[in-house]
Amino acid sequence: MIYIVAALCGYLFGCINPACVIAKIKKVDIRNIGSNNPGASNVFITMGAGYGVLVGALDILKSFLSAEIIFLIFEGNLNAAILAGAMAVCGHCFPFWLKFNGGKGFAPFMGLVLFYDWKMFLIYAAIVAAITLITDYISIATFSLSALTPLYVLIINNNKIGAAIFLFAGSVIWIRHRRNMANLFRGTEIGFRRKNKYVKKEP
Repeated sequence: MIYIVAALCGYLFGCINPACVIAKIKKVDIRNIGSNNPGASNVFITMGAGYGVLVGALDILKSFLSAEIIFLIFEGNLNAAILAGAMAVCGHCFPFWLKFNGGKGFAPFMGLVLFYDWKMFLIYAAIVAAITLITDYISIATFSLSALTPLYVLIINNNKIGAAIFLFAGSVIWIRHRRNMANLFRGTEIGFRRKNKYVKKEP
């Protein structure tokens, strides 16, 4: 029952989509510009850095809060909390109210990492920034870190259940990024330094 509650709460938290809400306030349909992805990266590229950072922070926060709330409610049940955070990733990627077609999941994945180990989160943030600045593609960091995290949890912390849950979350991210993988090989992936595709309409 604990894990069912954790999974349900995490999924519902994850279904909250700040990208769609903020874009709607700006009278933009984020699903019809840029990469058509309702997530922080697309907001950053198409609507500007300020909105992108805000959306990313909110996406990180929703999975972090999901895990933290479950951790507190169930008196330190770490794996239930990890499951809640992983399901927030799942809810972000497959929200029921967007016909199960949401964002790519890396920002909420980072929120789960922040809950699990804040030092690891800071290292990851530095790696993401470095790879993105060097290559212009955040998706490269996304693939690498989501794949390495389950190994870290298993080898360093010897947490088999936690590692399995992180593997589930990472698999969801890889599934959602399969088009990005193909675009990288074709050389058609959208980078952060490309021209802003969002042009504000004249009143």
